[in-house]
Amino acid sequence: MATIPDGELFKNEYITVRLEHAGRVVRIVRSAVPYPDPAAAEQAYAGLYPILDRIGRSGRCLLNDQRLSPGRNEPAFEAVFARIRNRTTPGFHRIGTLVQSKVGLLQVTRLIREDQVERLASNSESEILEYFGIASP
Repeated sequence: MATIPDGELFKNEYITVRLEHAGRVVRIVRSAVPYPDPAAAEQAYAGLYPILDRIGRSGRCLLNDQRLSPGRNEPAFEAVFARIRNRTTPGFHRIGTLVQSKVGLLQVTRLIREDQVERLASNSESEILEYFGIASP
């Protein structure tokens, strides 16, 4: 795992990506701005993949903060987000998804079953950090 200082790595109107906890956590924060269409969602993440490849995933945890995200479960969006997850999540030590509501928790739990990728979904950031082996502040 390359030593890179904590801070913002990438930002557009839909997502902000930061390195946190002494480089141990990559946090992707989804904004409240709705995607106009599935192509915009796919484009929003396109610039992220080379950054993840550059900093490396090994030894790091991924915290996907979806608390502000407008819910979308139309088939076209589901297909795009499956591709995004398949390109974003491989190689991380642990993965957690932070949600705001019970509905969000149910949706992410469904996606975890479908993807068959081990990750924790929770509405508690401290629970996710504990899962990552990081003491919450």
